[in-house]
Amino acid sequence: MMSSRVADPWVIRTGVLFVAAVVVVGLIWATDEVADAPTVATRLETPANLAASRVATGLQNPRGLAVFPDGRLLVVEAGNGIETDDVSLETGRVSIFDDLNQDGDYDDPGEISPLFSQIPSYNTLTAFGTGNDEVGGAGDVVLLDDGRFFFTRDDPSVGYAADGSPRGINVVEVGADFVMQGNLVVRNATLNALTFDPSAELFYVVESGANRVITVTMDGTATALADFAELEQGQQAVPAGIALDPTTGDILVALFSGQLGDYFGGLLTFMPGSSKIVRIDTDSGEQQDAITGLTTGVDVAVDEAGNIFVVELTSRWPASRMPRDFDLFDPAAPPDPGGYQRFSGSVTMYPADGSTPVRLVDGLDSPTNITYANGELYVSLGQGTPGRTVIGPDGATQIVGEIYRLTDFLP
Repeated sequence: MMSSRVADPWVIRTGVLFVAAVVVVGLIWATDEVADAPTVATRLETPANLAASRVATGLQNPRGLAVFPDGRLLVVEAGNGIETDDVSLETGRVSIFDDLNQDGDYDDPGEISPLFSQIPSYNTLTAFGTGNDEVGGAGDVVLLDDGRFFFTRDDPSVGYAADGSPRGINVVEVGADFVMQGNLVVRNATLNALTFDPSAELFYVVESGANRVITVTMDGTATALADFAELEQGQQAVPAGIALDPTTGDILVALFSGQLGDYFGGLLTFMPGSSKIVRIDTDSGEQQDAITGLTTGVDVAVDEAGNIFVVELTSRWPASRMPRDFDLFDPAAPPDPGGYQRFSGSVTMYPADGSTPVRLVDGLDSPTNITYANGELYVSLGQGTPGRTVIGPDGATQIVGEIYRLTDFLP
């Protein structure tokens, strides 16, 4: 049965998101140097009451994360995107982050403990000629109350991974003892994100390669729930992120705008204003627009009160596409944004009471994932080839994976 909340009052029907409630009080600069990672500068513009802090840096495409009851983080990294037949060189991993010295970050020796390493990754530029520097591999993670967790793994190659399991596209199950139990479900289209409804004991999984959301039972039975029609400009509606709304039982899905062909004789990576968040009734599969007019909505989160948080990869028009033979690992290669304008990502809050949306953070470098837990938001950023030179707010810098924690964002 469809939720009684037929439509959210702050649905945006224009092509540009205008946020009037932002009060910019200054800039937060992070320039700490960490072992085996480049020195970087990340600029954040924040409202007066919000606190933003970098809790991890030097990562390789951090994606989904979960928070243990004791405060430790469970973090997925996709890796560096190098495709190799040598499994020992694979760089994707799932790790536990533990702030041993209680200094507020996870950058000190011994604070990151990999549970599973050598997970395959790939780059869409070299693998598929997309014109974008985008790394795929391990993606999202869900932690259950009983200590088990499940993470998505996207691998278009054949053969076997370092753990001996068949390479492919699947959701991996890990026991409370951190022993891998195998694949919960295996699919043939990219799986980007997942969420879990404990009351129904059901996973909702984004099958972005098929523009679909599926349900998966605890025994691995998969059923299609909703397919997404083309967006208003005719491009693919690519589901990129998903969250369960605890106030209604609906799920919210971030639809990223796919490529727009024949745009005045050219091709756009995405069409600004076409991205949106849709709400899906989990009983009927019926869907409706919740937030429209986004540029690149890539993930979504919801808190206990029904406030919605949306992360956008960039808020600017697409950058020039990269040639397929661009050497992503050549230190002498010219700086290139990689298909998306760097340092233009954002996080926006859409209050449950229908008041004006609030831009919480601006100027993030290509954020991809957002997680809400215990009154805090965690944002993963730094999509692309780690260490590759790009132009930042203050000139040339390098792509580096980082995680930020946002607190005190409610009025």
